[in-house]
Amino acid sequence: MSQSVFTDSTLPALPDEGATQRSPGATDATGAPARRGIPTWAVALVVLLVLVLAAVALTALRPGGPTTAPLHPDNPRANGAQAVARVLAGQGVRVEVVAGQDALRRARIDSDTTVVVSYGVDLQEPTILELRRLVAGAERLVLVEPERRVLRGVAPGISMVDRQRDAAALVSTCDTPDVRPGEQLGRSQSEYSVTGARESCFVTSGYAVYLRTTTPYVKDLVVIGSVDVLRNDRVLEHANGTVALRALGHSSRLVWYVPDLKDVPVGTTTRPDEVTPVWWTPALLLLLFATFGLFWWRGRRFGRLVVEPLPVIVRTVETTESRGRMYRKAGDTGRAAAVLRDATRRRVAAYLGAGLGASSEPRALVDAVTEATRRRPEDIGELLYGRTPQTEAELLSLAAALTALEKEIRR
Repeated sequence: MSQSVFTDSTLPALPDEGATQRSPGATDATGAPARRGIPTWAVALVVLLVLVLAAVALTALRPGGPTTAPLHPDNPRANGAQAVARVLAGQGVRVEVVAGQDALRRARIDSDTTVVVSYGVDLQEPTILELRRLVAGAERLVLVEPERRVLRGVAPGISMVDRQRDAAALVSTCDTPDVRPGEQLGRSQSEYSVTGARESCFVTSGYAVYLRTTTPYVKDLVVIGSVDVLRNDRVLEHANGTVALRALGHSSRLVWYVPDLKDVPVGTTTRPDEVTPVWWTPALLLLLFATFGLFWWRGRRFGRLVVEPLPVIVRTVETTESRGRMYRKAGDTGRAAAVLRDATRRRVAAYLGAGLGASSEPRALVDAVTEATRRRPEDIGELLYGRTPQTEAELLSLAAALTALEKEIRR
């Protein structure tokens, strides 16, 4: 039994029946030299190159469509502001769309010009300072839902408030040239403090959605905390469009400034508290703890082994021979001897019984085997728990002795 564990039955590899060998100078059936085809990788490379060139050409030749930027005056989609821009142009207001700082400098803003910034996300500290300088001579500056950093640079006396906002329509109680009493806004995205404001409309809980004030940098500043006054899909709801037309049509000329990130100097960074609300950090920490809790709850736990049926039937002799080959190849005689002795102890204990088991004390097992075989306890102890064989010959002798012991006990 033991010798079969270490038998290495290595078979020579058989050639494939359909395979044929061809020497470098082989010829085909007609006697002509065999031709070699184009490698597959070369064909794939050429096809890929052609596809890339075709995609680049189509992209370069395709005419540019309308922009999809949010609140852009040329965007006809739901999130655009083309409707308000066209209505203003139809009422005699000269609407000029300027993209980037260079275009804003060339616009030559004067006292009969209203400047509107409808999407100030791309404004950073350097471009905010330049905007403040360029619009100093304008008749009015309109900011639609400006960021905190924009307010700090242009209107330091106005602060944005973080609180839960009501989705219901907001009703005005003020009477100004831009907002009439009883007019409604659909909803608000941002609300601002009214301290120091000349006009404040759509006020809820002390905070306003529409502010008009004067700052050291702009003589007439209008801040609107609702983007619905410009969005194409909401401009007809309530008095959204009316408020926008009055605020933007104040002058005969409207410069619609679209900031560009290309104007921001390289290396300019924005502090996290300028672009994230105050609840962002606690929410992120809560999400982190919840994720770890989910991992702990649903994560894999190591317990006792579970026996599962094999997907295929493997003969015991094949497993034994394979393990024997691995032990022999590794030269691990100690491990092989431990496996052989453990298997013998288990089988002998099961055969003798009398309270013996796989985890019985060595002394108890040795006494039981001594009584069954009439051998000396020293010999039994050396055979079942003795020294580790160092060579393959010693391992084979140990395997034979263990086999003989089992046969003797069974007799």
